[in-house]
Amino acid sequence: MYYDGPNNILIVGDYGNQRILQFSLNNPSSVATVIAGSNGAGCNLNQLSVAIGVGLDSSGRLYVADTSCNRVIRFPPNSTSTTSGTLLGSINIPQNLFINPLTSDIYVVSYDDNAVYKFVGGSGSPVIAAGGNGNGNALNQLSGPNGVYYDYLYTNSLYVTNTGNYNVMKFPSSSTSATYGTVVAGGNGIGSGANQFNSPRSILVDSQGTLYISDGNNNRIQRWLKNATSGTTIIGGTQGTASNQLYFPEMILFDKYGNLLVVDRSNHRIQLFNLTTC
Repeated sequence: MYYDGPNNILIVGDYGNQRILQFSLNNPSSVATVIAGSNGAGCNLNQLSVAIGVGLDSSGRLYVADTSCNRVIRFPPNSTSTTSGTLLGSINIPQNLFINPLTSDIYVVSYDDNAVYKFVGGSGSPVIAAGGNGNGNALNQLSGPNGVYYDYLYTNSLYVTNTGNYNVMKFPSSSTSATYGTVVAGGNGIGSGANQFNSPRSILVDSQGTLYISDGNNNRIQRWLKNATSGTTIIGGTQGTASNQLYFPEMILFDKYGNLLVVDRSNHRIQLFNLTTC
């Protein structure tokens, strides 16, 4: 999922239907528009297979991490289901991605390589920005990572949900495969305790340094204050379909009003929560 703040538009990777959808949040009842794919599962340039990570750059170009095709593909502005993309680069089992709007750097998680890659300036061959040293729990390693967030506004740091190690790691802005990160949340084994995760999926950071983390198998969103050793459940905590419940939450994003958008994956929906009432 990607949120286009100026236009109040939501872009969603609908990977079961091999397409990318665009929703207007100004008119939530309106029908979505297909802006890429919807031509069957495949690796042709007008097709998608398992589209997970999505994002827009400052020129309005769409980027898709297409997992089963091991690629990141770029579509021009105002693309439709008839538009063919171009190959940005090959990534082994890509997951979520993040685009830094200030530098156009594109960060892409590689699940199988246990690494985060960076396309510097949005082009060229990707370089390793974190991990890439095998599957492990050392501070220069990742284990089955899923989510990535570069905080260009406040901490100038790279955050990674390190799913297999049940933690969130933070790396400096200039990190490489040789850089050792810091565990900033979790790392206390698998579980549902306040200091634990069970499949952390994605992360956000606010102006106070507070972390917001989707905790997939615990069906909850956790808030960790800066330098805290445990988190607080602000949404969910029990599996279900009610409006205050989640079923394997994935991507989380803030909209321009400060609401939290949550991909409620196994409920096949996107929820919006006003955090002042959570």
